[in-house]
Amino acid sequence: MSVPRAGDNPTPFPPLVVDGLVKRYGSRTVLDSVSLEVRQGITGLVGPNGAGKSTLVRAILGLVRLEAGRVRVFGRDPYREPHTVRQRLGVVPEDECSIPGLSGVEMVCYAARLSGLPGTEALRRAHEVLDWCDAGQERYRPVETLSVGMKQKVSFAAAIVHDPDLVILDEPTNGLDPIERRAMLGRLVTLTRRHGKTVIVSTHVLPDVESICDDIVVLSQGRVCLTGAIADLTGTGRPEYRLVADGDQEALVASLARHGLVARTADEPTGLELRVDATRPERLGAVWAAARDAATRVRQFEPVRRPLEEVFVAALREADHAAP
Repeated sequence: MSVPRAGDNPTPFPPLVVDGLVKRYGSRTVLDSVSLEVRQGITGLVGPNGAGKSTLVRAILGLVRLEAGRVRVFGRDPYREPHTVRQRLGVVPEDECSIPGLSGVEMVCYAARLSGLPGTEALRRAHEVLDWCDAGQERYRPVETLSVGMKQKVSFAAAIVHDPDLVILDEPTNGLDPIERRAMLGRLVTLTRRHGKTVIVSTHVLPDVESICDDIVVLSQGRVCLTGAIADLTGTGRPEYRLVADGDQEALVASLARHGLVARTADEPTGLELRVDATRPERLGAVWAAARDAATRVRQFEPVRRPLEEVFVAALREADHAAP
């Protein structure tokens, strides 16, 4: 995978801006005044079946006729400048999009040729990206004979072979075993952290969103019912840290108090979890000294967060209550 060159993204525009999108199929409104902005990083697009996620992705690509609204990808209109926009986009659809009769490397090379790369460079890039995806010798087999995981690798490689700035993936871990799933998520993180790409992941798997995404967009009944940074949305509003330690908990609580930190036992079945008041964040470093003095060993120390699933369900319930 080549490192993005300086000047690859000279525009000052955000990667994606969607403003007031309305899409109807007959009397059914699939997108109802959808507005959002995606920043660089990884954004999770989530929602129940029929929420409008796939239609929104097609609208971003300029593939559906809209009743109202506008889309801007790096400041460009995909409906007026489709070729320019698609040069900067890569898409991995949920449905299989392989071409029977082609090998994996031939399919990725074909995608590179469609993006404008000449033959030799397209083949070189295809092998380079498949190497990065850990495709191995299976790349030479016909795509219709490949395993689900290998087909996902080929589709992903075909989506990024032209080095796009924005990558959209629909259910990228569907059918993958735990090892392949972890590897796929790791590649998405690498794309954003090392190569400066923007990634949108449309998925039902909330643990995947929670593990790699910076932001989240929740759709319900064709409307955006929640959007924002996951770190902000999962915060409890209280300056607390979760502390899990081995050893005498009462001694640890007393030791923390001597170091100016208030701790209490959380409502956990084990009774071994403490909540440390962080109203004075400059004192948090004393946790380690307090643990040493109490002869305890810290196993976990992290800000208290609400589970993303809890945030997601609450947003859907609120949206249902607000629906006409």
